[in-house]
Order: sequence, then structure tokens, then C-alpha cells
Amino acid sequence: MSSVAITQLGPGIEPAAARPPFGASAASAQRRAELESRWRVRLERVTELSLAYHDAVQLARDGTPSARPSAARRARLLARRAVAERQALADIEAALDRLSNGQYGRCEQCHGPISAALPARPAGSTLPGLRLPGPSREPGRPSAG
Repeated sequence: MSSVAITQLGPGIEPAAARPPFGASAASAQRRAELESRWRVRLERVTELSLAYHDAVQLARDGTPSARPSAARRARLLARRAVAERQALADIEAALDRLSNGQYGRCEQCHGPISAALPARPAGSTLPGLRLPGPSREPGRPSAG
């Protein structure tokens, strides 16, 4: 998994891969703008969830005895949501990296074009339905783990 560093702090935060390569097409620039917009939204969500998590942890630790259990449950829920948002943020950063490297729109597994799936999953890196390496499971049966 590739990660992109934040180049600035403050209101103008942008992913490091925000600068399009020389000679980028209009379609590429439009994809980049969409991904950057999604990146900003995810970053805002991660920030909000992280702040709410820290507030819930503090309440679980320092709050009244009756408030502690619900605050602890809320902290766990917020932590799970923050992790999911951070993963989505990393996926968008990886898509921006692929766009900068000229690999955007190609499946990472089979290298086939995935342009038809990109409008629904702009940060996607594999063809929908493509079996990824890992433990196999039978249809209709839950995976182990």
C-alpha cells in the first residue's frame, strides 16, 4: 500500500500527488480533481472522528461512573470508523499516486483496463469481482478470521 505525505498544513491541505504531471490530459485533470475533492472530505471525516474519539476516551476515563460504559462503547465505535476512514483516505492517496505514475485505470492484479468501474469506485485498483490472492472461501460461507 502506497501512502502520500501531506505537503502543507492548514486550510490549504492537499495530497502530495496533487500536482499533475506535465502534459496531463483534461480527463486526467478531472479525475485528479475528483479524487482530491474526495481526499479532502475523507481527511475532514478522519479529523472529526479522531477528535470525537479522544473526547469519548477522556469521558470514559474521567467521567461519572454511570457515563463511563457508554463512553467506552462510543470510543470503540469511533475508533473503528476512524480506521475505516483512514483506509479510504489511503486508497485515495494510492489512486492519486497511480494517476501521477500513469497506472490509474489499470487493474493491479491483471493489468487490464478498469475504466468502466472507475466512476463508481474512483479509488479502485482492481476489477470488480476479481479474486484477490488469499484464503479461498466457498460461496455463501463466512470467511475464517
